Amino acid sequence: MKHRDIQPAHEEAVLDSFSDYLQKHGGSLKVVNRPNPPDAIVTINGKSCWIEITDAFQSSGWAKSITSYAADDRVHEPYVRGAICEPDIEACEKVKEVILKKYRKKTMKNLRITNGPGILLVGAYTPITLPEEIIEQAGHSICLAIAEEEPVFGSIYLYRNSTQGHIFSRLF
Repeated sequence: MKHRDIQPAHEEAVLDSFSDYLQKHGGSLKVVNRPNPPDAIVTINGKSCWIEITDAFQSSGWAKSITSYAADDRVHEPYVRGAICEPDIEACEKVKEVILKKYRKKTMKNLRITNGPGILLVGAYTPITLPEEIIEQAGHSICLAIAEEEPVFGSIYLYRNSTQGHIFSRLF
């Protein structure tokens, strides 16, 4: 797969997994359009909504290693491990930072105005701390930080990779 094709394929896989997650909880998701932004216009249980997908990586080096490994047209950049003193705290801060960045983005605010609140799906690519642990440890502080921003998203889910696709944990 070429490097430029990784993000669309990743987003498609996340949307498929999110559809499976909703089905397991009695819901349904149908992708209507992929305009970018947002990453998808969907119907959930027959109601129109939009979805934005983003990822929180432990570090930029970790992100480059993952994406260069998957790309046929790039040389793999192995992750150079450094000391991580407080991996849980760092993971929680990265996720919070990525979420707040989306809240502050003008395109996201405009989507909220024109289409109502969206759903944010955040991949937690933090090798030590799982999304459910991030929610348990920092969910309250993330929600407090979000409360100080203009409302943009009606729901936020964190996800991680699994052998069956992705596992989702609801922040709110």
